[in-house]
Amino acid sequence: MSKKEQQVLDGAAEQLQPRPKKGRPRHKDGELPVDMRCGFGPCSPAAVQCCARMGVFVGAYSICGLMTSVLSMYIMSQITTIEKQFGLSSSQSGLLLSCNDIGYLLTTLLASYFARKVHIPRVLWLTVIVYGVAGIICSLAYFVSKDFIVKQGAQISSLFTAGNSSGGNNASLTLVIPSRQYPMCNKVSDASSTGYAVVVTNSSKCDMDGAETSFGVGEPNQFTNIAMTLIAIGMVLQGLAKAPRYPFLTTYVDDNVNKKNTAMYMGIISGVAIFGPAIAFSVGSVFSRQYVTLQDVPISPRHPAWIGAWWLGFLVFGIISIFVSFPLLFFPRKLRPRPPKAKQPKTDSSVKQALLGFLKSLFRLVSNSVYMPLTLSTCVILFGVAGMIAFSAKYLETQFFIPAWKANMLVGLMNIVAASIGTVVGGCVVTKRKLSPLACIRMLLVVGILSVVQICLGYVFGCPNPDIVGFNQERLGCFPDIVGFNQESPLDISNASCATGCGCDPHTYFPVCGNDDVNYMTPCHAGCTKQENLTFAGCSCGGGRVSPGLCETSCDMLYPYLINNVFGAFLGTLGMMPGFIVMLRSVSEADKSMAVGFSSLLSTLCGWFAGPVVFGIVIDSACRIWSASCSGQGACALYDNIDIRVKMHSYQLVPKVLAVLLQVIVYWRARHKTDWSLRHEDEEDNTDSDTEDAMKGDPEAEMDTYPSKWRPDPIY
Repeated sequence: MSKKEQQVLDGAAEQLQPRPKKGRPRHKDGELPVDMRCGFGPCSPAAVQCCARMGVFVGAYSICGLMTSVLSMYIMSQITTIEKQFGLSSSQSGLLLSCNDIGYLLTTLLASYFARKVHIPRVLWLTVIVYGVAGIICSLAYFVSKDFIVKQGAQISSLFTAGNSSGGNNASLTLVIPSRQYPMCNKVSDASSTGYAVVVTNSSKCDMDGAETSFGVGEPNQFTNIAMTLIAIGMVLQGLAKAPRYPFLTTYVDDNVNKKNTAMYMGIISGVAIFGPAIAFSVGSVFSRQYVTLQDVPISPRHPAWIGAWWLGFLVFGIISIFVSFPLLFFPRKLRPRPPKAKQPKTDSSVKQALLGFLKSLFRLVSNSVYMPLTLSTCVILFGVAGMIAFSAKYLETQFFIPAWKANMLVGLMNIVAASIGTVVGGCVVTKRKLSPLACIRMLLVVGILSVVQICLGYVFGCPNPDIVGFNQERLGCFPDIVGFNQESPLDISNASCATGCGCDPHTYFPVCGNDDVNYMTPCHAGCTKQENLTFAGCSCGGGRVSPGLCETSCDMLYPYLINNVFGAFLGTLGMMPGFIVMLRSVSEADKSMAVGFSSLLSTLCGWFAGPVVFGIVIDSACRIWSASCSGQGACALYDNIDIRVKMHSYQLVPKVLAVLLQVIVYWRARHKTDWSLRHEDEEDNTDSDTEDAMKGDPEAEMDTYPSKWRPDPIY
């Protein structure tokens, strides 16, 4: 048989041989490399190696990412409640929210640079643990002040016990409870003869700039500084744990899947995490309907003295986060081999070389004409988004006069309907349509222009200021006569007929709603002389009886505003994945993790950090009545609705317009860019044979390269 015939027979025999099953590369003895095995240390049983797949990792991390997202957003659902309990202004609560980003800023760049030098799944496990501990620390603010809060709740209960047992006797009631807590009318000139304590003005006790409220709700107390410190520590720890999360996750996914699938996997993770705000606000709604001490109290959530169980969510979600984090501990360092070491950037163990490489990478990013304007546009967008998200529930409460639990529920539903869908749709459009970076930028521009229109509609959908007798409305002979909004001295307006001779304190704010659907600054301003269960009776005005809290508004703008916001949330999240892909593909492979970290740093500094602080100051500037005590000024008790609506939407609109202009610059620069980072599956196939030949004879190198024609296992 000739040599040629023998070669033909050998070739035919080779073709008849069964092809090896596609799967993960192994050692010559059939074992997986140590850094590609699931387990912890020497414990890596063969039965769990089927879990070393990107789909399983994405599923495990999605649960953890969901919990960390819930913890990050939960405090925003309880801003109003925390302000009421500890007497905080919106600027103070905004600073607490920004403490999350202080911790993040301290470590984010270093975490990004060293992404490939650590065991990423285990670092992600540690970050989730820290998140859980941070949530538990935030809940301690309740436990350190528990005795004071329990006493407050007992005081409320004893008031109604006293009121019921007295049979409506006003004198016996005021012997139990200080008169300022339920300020009522006393038309007897000599208080000492009746035993009834007339409300005195605060100026006789201390120099106070504001109004006293019922049971000290909204006023600063001896636990205010301790509570702020504990919550701030918890927020800083959350920030420290958040720093490595995004760059590490991006690097791990992008290194272990084909490049064109990165958007799909990241879209799944982001799509699940986007449910975090929805869960945070929805569960926050449930907890807001429970009294802070979890005791039964004879008041409803609409009562001005109501404080919800804000701390419960921190404790519950913190514990859950710790438990769900442990699967991440057992994932391998990598799910498939990395490109040859010869093609990786050279590294040096010395600190000097590492720092030099860090600075060079940073310079390449700053000088990138596509990456930098895109990152800046993200920063200004997040400035408006962060501020609005931080106070979205508070805005609904004040603008549409709804209780905290309902505001939280509505914000949660908005996120479930819009934000989650927008993220997933954005990722699917990029992946399925195989959009180029230039097409992604066009998509960003369209989304940005539509967002500008959506924000402008927010100026229209709002409610007017409430008319409150004793504040911005007089009551003459029990017939309304609106005298307008007194901007200079809103507490000086008195009602001439209802409260004549009652001795009403102009520095006390306890709003009540009459049977005639008219608001009064206090029961005293309605001329009420006694309390009966949850209402006040014997009133000169208000149809003879009033109830605690402002009347439900007849304004019908709530649902149009919500529909507009759903559309805005959808647009905001729709552009997340296209923007992420443009950012990732506009830099080199070596700078990828650094680019993600640097973008996150600037976005956090200019957006997530600055937004809540600035918006908090803006909201405070729209306050008309401050809760206050001799300890100082506390939370805002009443806002100017028109002022807060104009300011909130203006501070969203200006950054959005600026972002669109920056995206136009990105598009103009991107048209001439040719060095996109687009190493897809087909490009990797072309290098397989060359890589295999180059690394023959080096077993260690062979374990760190892509085998010829190798493909990852199915995701499930």
